[in-house]
Amino acid sequence: MAEHFLETDDIESSQKWLQKTKDLVSPKNIDTTTVFIHSLQSELFYYMGLFQFGTYEAKKGIEKATQLKDSTLMADSYFFLGINQMEINAFDEAHLSLWQSRKFSPKRFEKKHIRSCIQSEHIYNNIAQLKFKVRELDSAFWYNKKAYQMALKNNSKRGVPNAEQTFGQIYNAKNQKDSAVYYFKKSIQSAENSVYFDIALLNYAYLMECYATNPELGNQWFDKGTNLIKKRIVNMAFQRYFYTIALSVFKTNNQVEKAAYVQDKIIAIDDETRLKGNFFIQDITAQYAKNENKLLNLQIDELTQERKYTFLQLIAALLGILLSILFIIIIRRKNKVQQTLLNQKNDISKDLHDDIGSGLSSILIHADLLLKDKNAEEKQKVLATKIAQTGKEISQQLNTFIWSLSTDNNALQSFAEYVKQYGMGLLESTDIEFEFTTNIASKETMMIGGAQRKHLFLCVKELLNNAVKHANAIKISVSIKAPDKNSLEIIVADNGQGMNKENQFGNGITNVKKRIELLEGKVNFSHHNGLQVTIQIPLK
Repeated sequence: MAEHFLETDDIESSQKWLQKTKDLVSPKNIDTTTVFIHSLQSELFYYMGLFQFGTYEAKKGIEKATQLKDSTLMADSYFFLGINQMEINAFDEAHLSLWQSRKFSPKRFEKKHIRSCIQSEHIYNNIAQLKFKVRELDSAFWYNKKAYQMALKNNSKRGVPNAEQTFGQIYNAKNQKDSAVYYFKKSIQSAENSVYFDIALLNYAYLMECYATNPELGNQWFDKGTNLIKKRIVNMAFQRYFYTIALSVFKTNNQVEKAAYVQDKIIAIDDETRLKGNFFIQDITAQYAKNENKLLNLQIDELTQERKYTFLQLIAALLGILLSILFIIIIRRKNKVQQTLLNQKNDISKDLHDDIGSGLSSILIHADLLLKDKNAEEKQKVLATKIAQTGKEISQQLNTFIWSLSTDNNALQSFAEYVKQYGMGLLESTDIEFEFTTNIASKETMMIGGAQRKHLFLCVKELLNNAVKHANAIKISVSIKAPDKNSLEIIVADNGQGMNKENQFGNGITNVKKRIELLEGKVNFSHHNGLQVTIQIPLK
């Protein structure tokens, strides 16, 4: 039943039936059924977009299939490992996995398994897809040709339209539009005959790409795709991919209204996918907890049969409880201390802002009044100017200190915005162009501690001030990126005269290096049409 609903693109029902199967099977079993469960779960995670979960299940399947010494099942599990790795852009690992699948796949399949296994044409087609992704088009064509021959020979219902679609993609990439159109249309016919509407939908999108310069024909294929979505069940991942390609085409030929309509569809799909993704993750977590409980119960049953170890079991249980209680007490005390420190930090930052901040503001106001006083002497105005400059510097330093104390600013997005505002304020009264870029917007939940924020900001501040004072640049740029959840990269670049000597800017550069060392990071100075400073640190 789980496999049936997967074939009809009803992922949610498939997952429910697979869970019913898991409930009837002991997680300790090592047999063909448990391997099939792992491989089917890996396939479902692939269609849910949970590719890391998919790789985990595939590896469990490989482990059990290896113990069974069943090459067919090993090929099956390696295949699903490979396609999940491909989706997270781990192309080298995906290539090795698909190659292992090809290696273990038998030339002749024995009809001894209850459910179907991955056939050779699927393996070759996905190797072709991998080669296509890394733009090795000739290799992609060769592997896909082998896949197509096998699919035709085996009358593979999914293998034939898949291979035809891949031919279309390869020809389209080679700008051979006529051949691409021929194979996409052929794939649609094969997919509809085999009732694989997800493949047909993607072909409609690829045909839109082929007719990107002919809006009338492109719109016809778009209408066919939307009608298919209305009439048939097609999983959300394929729907989103269809609309994404359509959006690109509509933007290319300036169909603004259609582009807006498609954009709304993508947003709606993303919202629904996010909700379903949360549901699936919660459900999956509950499933894993249930399986762990089953394993725990089995272990308890085994232990109860070994009466000679009863006393040791009791002592171990009591010790575990005592350790747990001790652990809870330690954690609670630690949390209480941390909360106290946090409250103190907040009180300090509030007092600094209210008392010292207001005092500095008063100094700056009086200095400004003295500068504007027509009766003031020139010497007094010079002193007033120095007082104002010093007051502004202290005010900015105080602001930075208060900002670093507040845990409300621990979001990485908040740090990026603070750097941006400082850079804009610094260069506002100059002729220097300021450019700021970041990819943090999609990762608001990423956090950075106050100490890290303060050191990093002071480094960026030092580099920006050095560029303004010494570089003779007409453009300064700052880029803040988070390549992954554990690292941060900041690039400060200018198109000025560069840095002839490493100590040209005095202690400033030395201070930058020391601060980055404290953060266990790296800083690199490079010269190319100016100076570029790259800072990389681990996020803790």
